Amino acid sequence: MLDLQLIDRLGDLCGVASGYLEWDGTPVDIDSQNKIPLLAAMGFDLASNETLSKAIADTELGQWQAALAPVVVVHQGATFAFELRCLQNKRPSSVDLTITLENGDKVLHCADLTTAAQHDAVTIGDKEFVALEVTVPEYLPLGYHSMGVQAKGISSDAGLIVVPEVCYEPEAMKRGKKIWGTGIQLYTLRSGRNWGMGDLTDLGALVAGMGEQGADFVGLNPVHALYPSNPLHCSPYSPSTRLFDNVLYIDPEQVAEYADCPAAQAIVDSHKGLLDELRASDFVSYDQVAPLKMRVLETLFIQFEQRHLGKNSERDEAFAAFCQSRGERLDQFALFDALFEHFRKTDINSWGWRCWPQAYQQPDSKEVQAFAKKHQARITFFKYLQWQMDEQLHAAQQKAKDAGMMVGLYRDLAVGVDSNGADVWADRNLFVLEASTGAPPDGLGPMGQDWGLPPFNPVVLKQERYQPFVELIRNNMRNCGALRIDHAMGLFRLWWCPNGDIENKGARYGCYVHYPLPDLLGIIKLESHRQQCLVFGEDLGVVPQEITDSLPPARMYGSVMGIFQQEKDRYLLPGEYREKALAMLVCHDTPTLKGWWDGNDIDLMASLGFYTAERAAADHDAREQTRKAVIMTLAELGELPEGIDPLADTAPPFSRELMERFSYYLALSASQIAGFQLEDMMMIDSPVNVPGTSSEYPNWRRRLTQSIDELLESDENRRFFRNLTGCRKAD
Repeated sequence: MLDLQLIDRLGDLCGVASGYLEWDGTPVDIDSQNKIPLLAAMGFDLASNETLSKAIADTELGQWQAALAPVVVVHQGATFAFELRCLQNKRPSSVDLTITLENGDKVLHCADLTTAAQHDAVTIGDKEFVALEVTVPEYLPLGYHSMGVQAKGISSDAGLIVVPEVCYEPEAMKRGKKIWGTGIQLYTLRSGRNWGMGDLTDLGALVAGMGEQGADFVGLNPVHALYPSNPLHCSPYSPSTRLFDNVLYIDPEQVAEYADCPAAQAIVDSHKGLLDELRASDFVSYDQVAPLKMRVLETLFIQFEQRHLGKNSERDEAFAAFCQSRGERLDQFALFDALFEHFRKTDINSWGWRCWPQAYQQPDSKEVQAFAKKHQARITFFKYLQWQMDEQLHAAQQKAKDAGMMVGLYRDLAVGVDSNGADVWADRNLFVLEASTGAPPDGLGPMGQDWGLPPFNPVVLKQERYQPFVELIRNNMRNCGALRIDHAMGLFRLWWCPNGDIENKGARYGCYVHYPLPDLLGIIKLESHRQQCLVFGEDLGVVPQEITDSLPPARMYGSVMGIFQQEKDRYLLPGEYREKALAMLVCHDTPTLKGWWDGNDIDLMASLGFYTAERAAADHDAREQTRKAVIMTLAELGELPEGIDPLADTAPPFSRELMERFSYYLALSASQIAGFQLEDMMMIDSPVNVPGTSSEYPNWRRRLTQSIDELLESDENRRFFRNLTGCRKAD
């Protein structure tokens, strides 16, 4: 039996927590047994106490023998310093620093260590190590630099990242300006011209129209790449990669080649009946939309290939510049999509790289390289799709800015990736495949949550000098004015659920594993300034104090969900909302406003077998009290619709006017950013997603009930939009 004290020691060295605080401050101890499978998943040999002791010794010695961490992040507004580790008996009196700046310039500096602060000391065997604070020049520019350290007996190098004190904010937001906009699931948009799912032309029309009505942003679901060859894998929160985009959002008729491509036009003309059916459907039929889009896009690529590729035309040069800017990651991703498509054709159950022959499971194998050489044209096609996606997304953001939006698009960064996808295949060591992220058990979910997404290994992430994280943030700040970071608590800790070949697995047997919050937050701050991108952090649920203390000073806006702001028989008053926050009444993980008011979510969970009759009845009773709390709050604010008695025994049925008045309550809030859902303007009562379900409910498919034109041309909506703008300007 393994010594649990040794398990705890190794866990401490690797950032595995021994406990945490519940939402109400109740301390929760984590069973040391829970750490065993997760430490094994990190690659440690835990076969016996001897191998466990060796793992501890090797880890500790490795950390102290390295003079420098692989990368150092320093923040403007704080001391520019790093930790130097050395033997106590060989402590140098000074060290020479050679800092190579991002632009290639060099900065030389000699740091005096005679009075350096000692951060820590440890004795390992017969060796005593110390950790000293070394300061670096505070005139260093922002950016990604490298640093070499030389002294007697010491020669080491590290990455050096200099980051700003806060995230980027538009000047008006710094002065306290309040803005409003809408959040959408892009695929749900209806129009008279799309192919049965919202696309980037629809998005351009929506942002242009909403901008004219006074909105300053349109928020998107994650548009990360999924699997074109497996379109029924449609969750935007389980992508193949977070570095590239979902090409099903391309509008083929807006690709430059389409106007002069009779072959592509003929395909579209021959499918007019199908397109009419897809447009009329209440749900997105991905398995019909995707093959048709891909067929037309293939035809357009053939024309591009024949007329431009390698011919030094303007289009060819633009494509080459895009490929060069996205580099090796684009090469690997396009290769993955080509391989996925290839093996999917021979086996419909091939759902990812782990289904492929062993030789193709490593991106650097000779078989993979041979495949790449043989299928270069197909790989180029997948690059072409990413180029078109990038161009059309850029065009949508430009339309938003042209319409006067301060922010324009805000993108959503999912918390992780599918373990079978391109990101994991390309850099398997970065991910812990025998664990998945989730949430711990609590009163509402005694089994916890397992999201099925493999976490980053924090040790490997640092060894790679955070480069994967830099690329992740940078790529998701493209073509937008703001980035929402889903589950922002993951910058500090993630709940790891063991899922290997073990008896006790799942969220109930998980642990929190910590990440370097100051470093990751610093990278976000740097990239936000470089790309002038506002940042929101989704910090709902159990929020550790470290997040509460770190995000507001960094000017990362938090999140407020309006329907959860009930305090006994009232709701939080608008002036009591957090200022630096994105406030919404509902979102993609909650019912729509009408569905919530009517209790449809409770009935749905009962019909699916997730709630007992007793639980459903109790929740309905509680919901009635919640409705009354809304009514009482609106009455106190003078926003109650005429004819409603706030003291009535039962709350009134939901109505368009109640939707508007509750929305004005949010628009009057202190939060600088307020978002309103298109579903609520259309009085839709069914959710787009039911968390915790898969096949039980058609998640990520339900479409809007009105077209973009109908939404924007409605006098009722135009008045509503004017009132939202007025509320945002009110003191």
